[in-house]
Amino acid sequence: MLVLANGLGGPVAAFRHQVEYFRPRYRIVTWDYRGLYGSRSDAAIERLDVASQADDLERVLDAVGAESAIFVGWSMGVQVVLELLSRAPSRASHLVLMSGTYRRPFASVTLPGADRWLSPLIGGALQKPELVSRIVERVARSRRAADWIRRLHIVNPRFETDALLALAEEFKTIDFDIYFRTLRALNEHDGSASLGRISAPALVVTGSRDVLLPPRVARDLASRLPRAEVYVVERGTHYAPAEFPELVNARIDRFLAAHARIDRAGAECKASPP
Repeated sequence: MLVLANGLGGPVAAFRHQVEYFRPRYRIVTWDYRGLYGSRSDAAIERLDVASQADDLERVLDAVGAESAIFVGWSMGVQVVLELLSRAPSRASHLVLMSGTYRRPFASVTLPGADRWLSPLIGGALQKPELVSRIVERVARSRRAADWIRRLHIVNPRFETDALLALAEEFKTIDFDIYFRTLRALNEHDGSASLGRISAPALVVTGSRDVLLPPRVARDLASRLPRAEVYVVERGTHYAPAEFPELVNARIDRFLAAHARIDRAGAECKASPP
């Protein structure tokens, strides 16, 4: 079973290339974070911290009867998965951690002074979520805006305009009060103390041109996990899994196949008589 933990910047549609590629061979399970996309609710949502998101992931696993699974986390999903595994490391057979970190993501953004101005910016957005919603709705309809997003290297130029607009179409439906509260809580999370408890083999994926969480963040994360390897997608940005799906999917496939062979060999050695 593959369990997909998405980023905060898009619904499960962002994972469509991975879903199409792996669905013939794996059962795929995912969910939307509380209050966002398909999990929108009229009820008041008090807790939006990473620990509460990991609670939801645990409920998803229990609901589908999964004692363990292959976890594929992207961006925020990396922190949610790691938080769950800090409590229950045996629930992961393998980990694929893409464009994410284990602690306070704002500190890793390569834009000058980002750790100082991002938090006040989010605080301002929380004061005027309706204004943010109107701006996003206008941008989401603009092919010119999509072109500028590519020119600024927020995404790779090969990320098609129609694909960007499709994601933006869903993004404009979200509750921005919930969204920015979730983002603020994400930046308060620090899972560094628990990484050593995670024993599952891990593939850490990063884009060479990711300005949000650059490759050094991926290497740092991998160095703190007992059985991790790093894959750098050349010319990839924070959205490398959607920009270069053929490369990322093939690398995930090789990682899973290699560790399946290692696990089988280990089991055979244990079963052999002395």
